[in-house]
Amino acid sequence: MQNPCICSTLLLALGVSAACCGFANVALAAEPERQVLQVADHVHIVLDSHHVQGLAISTDSYWISSVERATRQGWIFKVARENNRLVAQRELVDGDRYHPGGMQLVDGAIWVPLAEYRPRSTTTMLRLSAETLETLDDFEVDDHLGAAAADDRGRVHAANWDARQIYTFDAEGQQLAVRDSPTGVAYQDMEWHDDHLWACGHLREGAKRAAVVDRIDLAAGQLVERYELRGTTATVGSNFSREGCAKLADELFLMPEDGPETRIYRFRLSPSD
Repeated sequence: MQNPCICSTLLLALGVSAACCGFANVALAAEPERQVLQVADHVHIVLDSHHVQGLAISTDSYWISSVERATRQGWIFKVARENNRLVAQRELVDGDRYHPGGMQLVDGAIWVPLAEYRPRSTTTMLRLSAETLETLDDFEVDDHLGAAAADDRGRVHAANWDARQIYTFDAEGQQLAVRDSPTGVAYQDMEWHDDHLWACGHLREGAKRAAVVDRIDLAAGQLVERYELRGTTATVGSNFSREGCAKLADELFLMPEDGPETRIYRFRLSPSD
C-alpha cells in the first residue's frame, strides 16, 4: 500500500525537492538541443512475445515483459543473447493485475511493476530473480505503474499511466516522493544510470510522433538530454520507443514490435571508431 510523502527534511537529505509532498506543480522542462541517433543494427528474437511492455539487458541475456489482454495474462521471458532463443519464462498474474511494465535489472534482480490494465488502479511491484524469475520481494501501490527503474541507493522510481507522475519508493515500498513529469512524454520504459533517469517514449509533434530517449535529472525536475531515434523498423515504421527499451554501456536497445515477428534494435550513443 502506498504511503504519504515523508517530511521535507528527509526529502532534502535524499536529494528530493520538498515540493514532492503532494503532486508537484512542475512546468514542462525546456528541451535541450536534440541529438539524433541512427539505428545501427537489429537481431530477431525467436519468441512469440505477445504485446511487448519492457526490456532489460545484460551482456548475455535479455528479459522481456509482455501482456496478452484477451486472456488476461502477463509474462516475463528470459532470452539468451548467444542465439536469441528462450531460456525461461514465467506467467505474471496477481488477481486483476496482469499488466507487467517497463523494468530494470539491478544486482541480479529484475524490478517490474504488475498492474491492472487501466489507469488510476493498483500495482504489485515485483523484485524477481534474474536467474530463476522467482519472486524475491514485492510491495503494493494504489496506482497503475507502467514502468520502473531502480537506482544504486535502494530506491525504485516508477511512472504511472502515460507517465503523468513519477513516484519514488524505498525497497520496502515506503513512498518517498511523487513528482509531475518534467516533460509530458508518455514514457513506456525507463532505467536508472549514472544518477539520471533514462526514459523512452514517443513525442507528439503535430500529426507526427518522434521516438525519443530522455535523460532526466529527477531531483531537479529537469530534462538534461534528448535523443531522437531514426531509421525504420520492419513493421512499425520509425516508432522505435513505443514499448521496451534498455541501456547497456554506451548503447541503447529498443524492442518496439510484438511477437512473433519481434526484433531488438541497437543504437550507439557515441560514434564507433
